[in-house]
Amino acid sequence: MYINERAEIINACLLMQQIGYFMGTWGNISMRQGDYILLTPSRVNYNMMKPEDIVVIDLEGNKIDGERNATSEKEVHRQIYCARSDIQAVIHAHTPKAMAVSATELEEVPCLVEEMSQLLGGSIPLTSEYVPAEQHFKLGEATAKAIGDKNGVIIRNHGPVACGRNLDEAILTAKVMEKACGIYLSIPGRNCFKPIQAGFVESERYRYLYKYGKEKT
Repeated sequence: MYINERAEIINACLLMQQIGYFMGTWGNISMRQGDYILLTPSRVNYNMMKPEDIVVIDLEGNKIDGERNATSEKEVHRQIYCARSDIQAVIHAHTPKAMAVSATELEEVPCLVEEMSQLLGGSIPLTSEYVPAEQHFKLGEATAKAIGDKNGVIIRNHGPVACGRNLDEAILTAKVMEKACGIYLSIPGRNCFKPIQAGFVESERYRYLYKYGKEKT
């Protein structure tokens, strides 16, 4: 059941670990397949993870397949999928620059560069308040609410959540989010930036989704 997808998730976990986006067993990945969600298991070392360790749940959160427990942050993934039919892959990482932003009073990382407008759909929102780790449903609820129509969100005092139409796009989103946070943090005083205008954000996002790579030159 979902042999290729399970392997894809494990390979993505190993990549995230290699580039320093996952540490220890902090970080999780999911893919949506119709009415089911494939999730990384809780507290399993990525180097030891096997295809049968991947857990399958339905959109209501019921376990369909797997001997292990799904990641404790499964509600973050599940509630995003329930809110957004366009999202097919979710990565929750622990990257230093995005985590630094998560500890600020910022409400969003402004859309400063073209990559953000195209891939993320503009700025990166932050959840409104810190949610303790054991309040899993509330954490998912806050994350799904904050993400809106964007492709990424930062959980307050926690870390980034990157989404995509497939797992490759979610990986790219995670990289752009970390880069964007680094750019923002590098601005002196962080009060002299000039964001991309909303109209351009919208047009560039549309071009990326529907025209990029298809336009005649």
